[in-house]
Amino acid sequence: MKKKFYIKIRPTISFILVFLIISVISITLLLQYNFSLDLAKNATKDNFSQISENVEERLQNLDKRHNDLISILQLYKEIKQTPQKNKRHPLLKLITTALNNNKHIYALYVGHEDNTFYEVINLNINEKLRKKYNANKEERWLIVKIYDKNGTHVRYDEYLNKNLIQIRSIESKTSYRPTSRPWYKEAIKDNSIIRTEPYLFTNLDNFGVTYAKKVTSTKSVIGLDLSLQSLDNFLKKQIHIDKQGIYLIKKDMKIISKAGKNIKDKKIDSTLKEKITKIINTQIAYKSFSMKINDINYFIYFSKIESIYKNKDYLLITVPQDIIMQPYTNRIFYSFLMTIGLLSFIIPLIWYSTKILVNPIEKLEEQNNKILRREFTKVEDINTNIKELDELSKSLVNMSKSLKEYEDKQQELMDSFIKLIASAIDAKSKYTGAHCARVPILTMLIANKAHQSNESIFKDFTFKNEEEKRELSIAAWLHDCGKVTTPEYVVDKATKLETIYNRIHEIRTRFEVIYRDMTIQMYKNILDGKDKKEEENLLKQKLNNLQEEYKIVAKANIGSEFMSDEDIEKIKQISKKQWTRYFDKTIGLSQDEESRVDKNKIQTPCKEYLLSDKKEHIIKRNKDDIKDYDKYNFKIDVPKDLYNLGEVYNLCIKKGTLTNEERYKINEHIIMSIIMLEQLPFSDNLKRVPEYAGAHHETLIGTGYPKKLKKQDMSIPARIMAITDIFEALTASDRPYKKAKTLSEAIGILSLMVKEKHIDEDIFRLFLSSGAYKEYAQKYLKKEQIDEVDISLYI
Repeated sequence: MKKKFYIKIRPTISFILVFLIISVISITLLLQYNFSLDLAKNATKDNFSQISENVEERLQNLDKRHNDLISILQLYKEIKQTPQKNKRHPLLKLITTALNNNKHIYALYVGHEDNTFYEVINLNINEKLRKKYNANKEERWLIVKIYDKNGTHVRYDEYLNKNLIQIRSIESKTSYRPTSRPWYKEAIKDNSIIRTEPYLFTNLDNFGVTYAKKVTSTKSVIGLDLSLQSLDNFLKKQIHIDKQGIYLIKKDMKIISKAGKNIKDKKIDSTLKEKITKIINTQIAYKSFSMKINDINYFIYFSKIESIYKNKDYLLITVPQDIIMQPYTNRIFYSFLMTIGLLSFIIPLIWYSTKILVNPIEKLEEQNNKILRREFTKVEDINTNIKELDELSKSLVNMSKSLKEYEDKQQELMDSFIKLIASAIDAKSKYTGAHCARVPILTMLIANKAHQSNESIFKDFTFKNEEEKRELSIAAWLHDCGKVTTPEYVVDKATKLETIYNRIHEIRTRFEVIYRDMTIQMYKNILDGKDKKEEENLLKQKLNNLQEEYKIVAKANIGSEFMSDEDIEKIKQISKKQWTRYFDKTIGLSQDEESRVDKNKIQTPCKEYLLSDKKEHIIKRNKDDIKDYDKYNFKIDVPKDLYNLGEVYNLCIKKGTLTNEERYKINEHIIMSIIMLEQLPFSDNLKRVPEYAGAHHETLIGTGYPKKLKKQDMSIPARIMAITDIFEALTASDRPYKKAKTLSEAIGILSLMVKEKHIDEDIFRLFLSSGAYKEYAQKYLKKEQIDEVDISLYI
């Protein structure tokens, strides 16, 4: 069986309270985190939405501004003028002023139907542009003219300073045809201003857009190139969160602009591309969501940018989730640290506070253990302010009182039953007198002396409580309880021929019959002519012999003297006399007698022996009577038969009146006592009753019965009872079959038994030295039995 695991209440309560507090705090922090996450996302979403609006407004303003610029310029009729090599364009000052005021316009130009082309480039827009055209710092403007020269298109580049004074010029051949450019083709078809999709300006290594419009009533197109580098700077100003990314993208996921970064080196994650493509296809204006990119959780905002043109651009904003959560996580972390600090104070406080609950419970446990040990009178009310525990304490006290009253009544009833049984055994036979009542008195007297003794032999013997005294007392009261199973006639058997009745009368009747037959035979002989005087003398002699023989039988029946072999032989000779039976001895019998009697019919009259041992005299033993002897470790020789009522067999008993079978039956009372007591469900405080009660016929050398125990096998109480049983029997004056011994005689006999190792010498000495023998004698022996005893002879 698996061992059960136990825990103590104080650490359990403390653990539960700490667990609950930690759980509440953890749940609170978790809720705070989730709430903060939602709050952060909403705040971020609002922020990103504002950025989207700002970008949209910015783009629309750019569109409007450059739309207005083109609309104004195309109104000038000089705009239609084709470029000439050494002739300054009349609108150069106006154009450079416009470019100067719009710093992110890369170039403004006019393309004509004859593929002539005039362009003003702002060299200050980008350092890469200067490197591209090998322009020095003094060179502020680049004028590009494409015109026809002798049927060949020539490109003429003029480098002007800030005052529009030419510094140098370069002439070269060119294949550039403005009419083949997308902006020209798209603008020539429409009278309104067009804006191209963002594309990479190779000269600037940056994205930009082209605005273009057909000049009214001409085939010329005016256009300007706007670098979106300004948009990068604008987007960069929108960044208020570390690691935030802002992308202006096209529908095909190409990046137009990114906050402050070179867009050529950035790509959108493929997984994010798929997600955005799905959003674009659903025509949703904006969408915010979270997703993991390269094992980092991002919060992403995506929105459509409305334009005055048909172009569709989209704004994508990304930021790591832990960045937007950092202020909140810091706050939660500080809350966590505060919680740890608070717990370091709360846990000891909880541990200390649990004493209020645990201490009364431990005291209740202690009171409960007293009940478990049946110490009902020691159960006390505990002092506690906890109502339930106070009520429980009072309940335990009341229960203890009730249990004590019930136990006392049960003990009283049990003790009464025990004494009733002992009294019944004593009353059953006058031959036991008040033995069962006096043995407990003497046993407890000696046991108390041993308890009080300071001798080393008794140092380990002590009564720990009244229960142990009661245990020994009960054992003493029940030491002969097995005698209830011993037939009364066996206990009281005063003569050898006695069974239920004294069979000497039956034997005497047979002598009477023989006496009568002898007298009748004498008269027959006289009638047959024999001498009367001689016959009378012969009869007188025979009758005298018969009288003597009967006296021998009667004397043998008493059993008061030891029978010699000669006496036994006389009984056997007398038994051979015969008498004549005239009646059937097999009728009028009980069922038990019928089972034993010889069923062979013998014709009557027939001769019978005066004394005989017959088959019907043998009463067989039931084998079930001894089947459990091994279980109880009994080591006693059991006679084959239960009883042998044979007349010769009984009369030839050498000492006393009991046959081997009957003596065993007497001794069997201790076996029955042990069996009966072992079967009783004694409580733990009475569990040694069978041991104490069942050893008073044992000796110290293993010659006793029924277990042939030795001294080391017997406890001190058991050895005490062996002495008290013998001493009470020797000094009892209420037994009709013997004369009570005087005090000195009894002690003398005990001393002999000590020498023979039948009883314990130390207890015998204690019996004398403590004066226990005197105390008992003064109360329970007759005055004439109490004589002087010189205990110095025995100590």
